[in-house]
Amino acid sequence: MNPQEVYHRILVNLARQIREGNIKNKEKLIRSIISECLPEKQQDPKIYQKVEKQLDYLLRENNENPPLIEFIEEMCQECQTSDHHPCTDVCPTGAISCFDGTHYIDRNLCVECGRCVNTCISGAILARSELAQVATMLKDSSINPVYAIIAPSFVGQFGRDVTPGILKSALRAMGFTEVYEVALAADITTLFEAEEFRQRMEQGKKFMITSCCCPAFIKFIEKIRPKVANLVSPTVSPMIAMGKMLKEREKEARVVFIGPCIAKKNEAKRPDLAPAVDCVLTYKETKALLEAAEIRLDGSLGHMEMEDASHDGRIYAHTGGVTEAIVRAVKSLNPHLKIEPVKGNGLKQCGELLEEIEKGKVKANFMEGMGCPGGCVGGPGTIIKVAEAAPYVKKFARRSKCFAAGDNPTAHGWMEDYYKMTDHLSEKMAMSGRKVPEHPEVATEYIPPS
Repeated sequence: MNPQEVYHRILVNLARQIREGNIKNKEKLIRSIISECLPEKQQDPKIYQKVEKQLDYLLRENNENPPLIEFIEEMCQECQTSDHHPCTDVCPTGAISCFDGTHYIDRNLCVECGRCVNTCISGAILARSELAQVATMLKDSSINPVYAIIAPSFVGQFGRDVTPGILKSALRAMGFTEVYEVALAADITTLFEAEEFRQRMEQGKKFMITSCCCPAFIKFIEKIRPKVANLVSPTVSPMIAMGKMLKEREKEARVVFIGPCIAKKNEAKRPDLAPAVDCVLTYKETKALLEAAEIRLDGSLGHMEMEDASHDGRIYAHTGGVTEAIVRAVKSLNPHLKIEPVKGNGLKQCGELLEEIEKGKVKANFMEGMGCPGGCVGGPGTIIKVAEAAPYVKKFARRSKCFAAGDNPTAHGWMEDYYKMTDHLSEKMAMSGRKVPEHPEVATEYIPPS
């Protein structure tokens, strides 16, 4: 069993024990996991220590504030004596280094994209998980409502025959009070960013970078390219917008985001954005929860259709989708306004484009940045590959009852009732004189060279 499969079994067993109320017996849980995953190594103390460390990391409380990405160095054995280190090769910012067989993460360079987690051949790199907290929340969902908000890239992730309606019914059966598409909030943020772009251009501004849905891209700008920070829209991401609206509607609500992204876990904890979303699960973690609860995905639990969002909100899931949605919304506001977009597909390409923007060499006035190649469908928390996932997303988008974000009556209703009542601007960037975290020397107004 490879390290990723072992970790999945750890998640399943942990969630099962929480549901059954047996979490206090940690030694029994560790022995059960080893017996199931590595029966031939039940007497190996090193294996026991590895599983124990992974379990301890999963059970850390939020108030301990552990790093989002962490090495368990004693587990890193496969490439210690090799010149080839997959994690250092895949890191887009050079944050991971290896000296004398020991790996280090430079927190000043790490943008928390999570690409190293899946690449590690030893399973020694872990991302903070909130699975235990969510499993506990669901046990108490009859007291406080727990809402699942699911990212646009979810379609097809849980099996080719698992329709959105089947998945929604399964999540409800597992204990979630209701399930909403984050694409609904994407419709709303599309309209706000389109209006912001119109105003900027009419005021003579030269460029706008969409904050879109990618926290790794935002973190990349903050840490690597802070000079262009003021070009980023301050509108919150669709995940944060959806969480804020639900909590505006119900003060006691708990909100769990389910998506492809590891970086979302820290976005939800940012002081300027919390507490819109209480916990974040990847699709992989959600699959483990469903398995632990013995929830079947064969349609036997029902088909509760999802009809929250427009075509344009749903296509946020792949590179170019955000641009397509915002361009359409801009044109509805001012058909004569010139919008010339560029798209960064993965952090490597994003970095190259941002450098060109700084130098004034990009013939464009709008940029979309996606941290993962392919967009959100390529995130580290996904279950299927990009080439398989993107067609599912596009097919589901085509099924929407409305095409453009501005045509979605559901979005307009939520916007009027809840979104305008919330603080829907983020202080994550240096906009209108706001300071960029950790970069106080950055000018409050950057104007790209002509």
